[in-house]
Amino acid sequence: MTLRGHKNTLYDVAFIRGTRLLVTGSRDKSLRVWDLDTGKQVGKRLLGHDGPVLTVAASPDGRWIMSGGDNGSILVWEVATDKTELKRVPVSFKGHTRDIFGAVFAPDSETFASASRGKSVRVWNRETGKIVLGPLKVGSTANSVSYSPDGKKLAAGTDEYIIFWNPKTGKELLKIKERAVIVAFTPDGLRLVSGNWKDVRISDATTGDIIKRFVAHTKSIQSLSISPNGTKLATASYDNTTRFFDLTTFKPIGEPLEHPRAVFGLAFSEDSQLIATGCDDNLVRTWTVPLSESEKGSQQ
Repeated sequence: MTLRGHKNTLYDVAFIRGTRLLVTGSRDKSLRVWDLDTGKQVGKRLLGHDGPVLTVAASPDGRWIMSGGDNGSILVWEVATDKTELKRVPVSFKGHTRDIFGAVFAPDSETFASASRGKSVRVWNRETGKIVLGPLKVGSTANSVSYSPDGKKLAAGTDEYIIFWNPKTGKELLKIKERAVIVAFTPDGLRLVSGNWKDVRISDATTGDIIKRFVAHTKSIQSLSISPNGTKLATASYDNTTRFFDLTTFKPIGEPLEHPRAVFGLAFSEDSQLIATGCDDNLVRTWTVPLSESEKGSQQ
């Protein structure tokens, strides 16, 4: 399915849990909400950022969306009770002054973390707008953040390191000398997956040891997403493709999903059956996730 409406590059996409809705952020300064049953935009475009919307994150409870802009702007939106629209929350989030490249809600949906070109990570109270942790200075551009499923670890991918903290105390738990444009914990919390240039690295989330490293693309990786059921990894790249990998065997799954231009945004649906991609051609696409060899075998 192709979703048309944005007027410029799609930077990020997120499924809203418990719904059939997808939210997208674009260089055209807007967010849009899409009904995946009809393929239609829901309501009007959402405005509030005065520059490109670089990142969007959905809360685990399905009630909130956070969006980050190119000048440090952060907005939070509430999902209406009838699940048909988003309403901007009148709370100010002041702290970052540079591009927000990544964001993620904590498992409790009450706080969220943000990563900025301003070389820092902050954790915010969603309701009050106050900073509850940080700024955590990382020494180089902070590209991405991810919470472990139990909420006891917060990881950031930066231009120089992958860093883990205790999000309650701010204590640094682990530091890996490795650039990462994107990081994500596996659903069991045991591994951290990161993307750097063309490579994917799978690390032990406690020791930082490399479990696996492999070349995933022919040009730089822009995003990655792990299926909620923990079986698959999807990656998006400047090489105009989205690719899938088995998280047990690390082997490719199916053929690459070809796009006309670079792919920036990527997200799995809650049931792990769909993937949404945001492309430099201004379009959002949804695709059926291919079956792995083990899944094909179990169906025979």
